Amino acid sequence: MGAIALAFLAGHCVVHSLARLPSPAGLAMLALALLMTLASGRLAARWPGGSAFRTAVAGALLGVSWAWSHAALRLADDLPPALEGRDLAVRGFIASLPDSSVDPQFVFEVIDAADDVPARLRLTWFRAPATPQPGEEWQLTVRLKRRNGFANPGGFDYEGYLFREGLGATGYVREAESNRRIEGPAEGYVIARVRAWIGTRIADAVGGHEMLGVLQGLAIGDTRAMTVEQWRVFAATGTTHLMAISGLHIGMVAMLAAWCGGNIVRWRRAQSLGLTAMHGQVLAGLSAAVIYSVLAGLSVPTQRTLVMLCIYFGLRWGRRTLAIGRSLSLALIVILLLDPFAPLAVGAWLSFVAVLVILMATSGRVVRESAIVSFGRVQLAVTIGLIPVLLVAFGNLSLVAPLANAVAAPAFTLLIVPGVLLGTLAATIHSAAGALLLEFPTMLLEAGWPLLEWLARHPLAVWHAPQPSLPVFIALLAGVSLLMLPAIWPLRVAGAVLCLPMMFYRAPTPAPGTFELTVLDVGQGLAVVVRTHSHALLYDTGPAFQSGRSAAELAVLPFLRHADVRRLDMLMVSHGDQDHSGGLLDVLAALPVRAVFVGASVRQAPPGKVECRRGQQWQWDDVTFMVLHPEPDSGAQTESRRRNDGSCVLSIRGRDGSALLTGDIEADAERELLERGLSTASVAVAPHHGSDTSSSSLFVAAVRPDVTIFSTGYRNRWNFPRPAVVERWRAAGARTYETSASGALHVRFVPHEGRVVAQLFEQRHTRRRYWTR
Repeated sequence: MGAIALAFLAGHCVVHSLARLPSPAGLAMLALALLMTLASGRLAARWPGGSAFRTAVAGALLGVSWAWSHAALRLADDLPPALEGRDLAVRGFIASLPDSSVDPQFVFEVIDAADDVPARLRLTWFRAPATPQPGEEWQLTVRLKRRNGFANPGGFDYEGYLFREGLGATGYVREAESNRRIEGPAEGYVIARVRAWIGTRIADAVGGHEMLGVLQGLAIGDTRAMTVEQWRVFAATGTTHLMAISGLHIGMVAMLAAWCGGNIVRWRRAQSLGLTAMHGQVLAGLSAAVIYSVLAGLSVPTQRTLVMLCIYFGLRWGRRTLAIGRSLSLALIVILLLDPFAPLAVGAWLSFVAVLVILMATSGRVVRESAIVSFGRVQLAVTIGLIPVLLVAFGNLSLVAPLANAVAAPAFTLLIVPGVLLGTLAATIHSAAGALLLEFPTMLLEAGWPLLEWLARHPLAVWHAPQPSLPVFIALLAGVSLLMLPAIWPLRVAGAVLCLPMMFYRAPTPAPGTFELTVLDVGQGLAVVVRTHSHALLYDTGPAFQSGRSAAELAVLPFLRHADVRRLDMLMVSHGDQDHSGGLLDVLAALPVRAVFVGASVRQAPPGKVECRRGQQWQWDDVTFMVLHPEPDSGAQTESRRRNDGSCVLSIRGRDGSALLTGDIEADAERELLERGLSTASVAVAPHHGSDTSSSSLFVAAVRPDVTIFSTGYRNRWNFPRPAVVERWRAAGARTYETSASGALHVRFVPHEGRVVAQLFEQRHTRRRYWTR
């Protein structure tokens, strides 16, 4: 069964790695291949291993067919481009717990709308008159756009997340008199309403305590009230899994309920019904697991645990046994049948790999160990075994995770989670009783939180790894496998040696005299990374958002770590507009920065900052950097001069090519640059995102680049870049690109037909998946 499960999973992974789904004719051919495989039983039986191979091929083809058909159906529900940006009237139900941290955000299930409007939407309601509640039926006027997210190396695939959740479009509610609630909560959303009600009861019991979000997360999987800083602490200490209602929590609840159920049937009335302790254990344990899993939102790790518990309790009821490996394989098949998009969730991989690692670490042992030694062995095995998955998914490892989990995991499992569940049960009955019982887990969280914060602040708390080469990653997989298997010590030493290349791996850098430039996809803003052989410069940091996060945290820093940039030799912020300087503080807090150059309008710069002035010049690895603008301060300046026209303009010249970074300068600053003499550039980042107040004809003619890049947000409200501006650059001989369409744009200079040209790599094309916009 293990081979069938792995083949079935492999089929799903093949589909989810495609850039585009093949045509329906391809699916018909696949079905034919599957029938031929199933019909080849006698032929396969003649060859050694033929039957096993036939079974694996059939499993893989079934996996491809199942994932392919569901993916095609989901894509068919996407929003057509023709409906983007139009006011649409929709009627439907609030299908999630609204996130009201800034403005209510919620999933909306449509029951009546214009043709081709997706069935599930993610909406934001700015300045909502009231927070809509789960299950309520509303009529709304909305404006939608297709799934969209940043597309950067090392960044989170938000579009993939939306696709996995079955959301065909995102948008916002327009202010309109027709917006109204039609009916109260519907019966079909009782689970969401119960979760919301329980969350409210917990909030009433503990008030506005800072640990409210943690308590709600442990009770019902609702982490909306958790702060960004709390998530950062959990991530840095490798304890985020404790906030996910995972197998550990559900298994503990199920076993505790099973113990109670086994004792209840000892009563005479239960015995008169013919129930034994086993029946009580199965009924109570399975019921508790189902209820807790449903209230937790049925994430993929929760589904895995629930399926395995159903198998376990079902076998107990029938007085049968099944090897744990077969149970895990069966659980994998069931989950893929229920959710063909489960492989797109990192939690699914972490959940199954963690169980597999535990099996590898505990099997084959003949010496009895104490509970403490066994717990330590399992913790160490899981820490090591999950390294490849964590590196692929997040690009980093928490080095303090073993210590943090040694303290936090037993406390959460044995004390905090039971206390939270007991307090939650009491809170649903009486707020005062809930408040009393929730004091104990709250006190434990308050007592342990300073330790987690201290560990998270340690300079070596998190190791950020660059994207490794394929041979290095294969060596890491082999090494981790040898460390996990029960084996003699020489094999373990070999496993440790195989892991060393990953520890010392360094990403390749440009040759001396050359540079590479990456314009990141940060939405409506700008962030450019320039790398020479041994130096790195960041020009602008992207915007900040109302949620408290920034493009620096979501796009810039993940890219820098992915590219193995461990320090910045210079951070240059062109001017003070938030779409250019919004991530300044996040960058300074995350990385060592040797020098900070800023425009005059930047207000959040550190004390040692230097204002950009024409004539500043330096050289790194035979690459010359020169500030071309602004002029030294000569007295009073207009508001435009202090902001857009005061942007730092940076020229970069290497052996094979050159680049011009212009910030948000407008026509006046362009004229000054022309008067002082402006050289051509191989690559230009267009001024002010392609606004019609910039990119004058004379300026474009003087720069005359091979490539012009516009850093813009998808369907931004200013309609940047303006078509006339794009055509102006094209008329000058430039190839034009937009980050909103291409994602991050990486530029390097390569020889071509006897000359050096700028070669571009578009993230949305080189790393495209079939769900990508």
